[in-house]
Amino acid sequence: MHYGLSIVYSCGLRRTEAVSLDIKDVLFDKERIHVRKGKNYKERFVPMNGYNLQVLEDYIFEARPEFTNFGESEALFISQQGKRLNGMSFANRLKAIVLATENKSIENKQITLHTLRHSIATHLLQKEVPLESIKSFLGHSSLESTQIYTHLLKTVEND
Repeated sequence: MHYGLSIVYSCGLRRTEAVSLDIKDVLFDKERIHVRKGKNYKERFVPMNGYNLQVLEDYIFEARPEFTNFGESEALFISQQGKRLNGMSFANRLKAIVLATENKSIENKQITLHTLRHSIATHLLQKEVPLESIKSFLGHSSLESTQIYTHLLKTVEND
């Protein structure tokens, strides 16, 4: 399991936001992640459900200690060598998962990390989450940025 991709999707994170997360940014007691380095240096708190909190707990306390020099980095997501993962590492992992499906239809969709962000926004709209809440969740400055997803939803529903 790639824990980082699960969190990128479920929290609607941008690539740079995921890369910048530190262990201290996971607020288990508040069921939130503190995104300190959002777009335009904006901070926000992103809610997490129990499942994703458990995923992170498993990663931090079971998987992460298996990595070399894991204790030397404050980064949440690290490589096998204990260094902060970069955006390309996340992208390559997603690409590997897409290829592992051996499904040409999925491979042809050009799925990127930003696709995961679009997906969670669309899924929240499908669940009738208010647009203003999605705006805050994604860290958008204006509602206009979020309204793009209403058009995407109409496209999805018509397919």
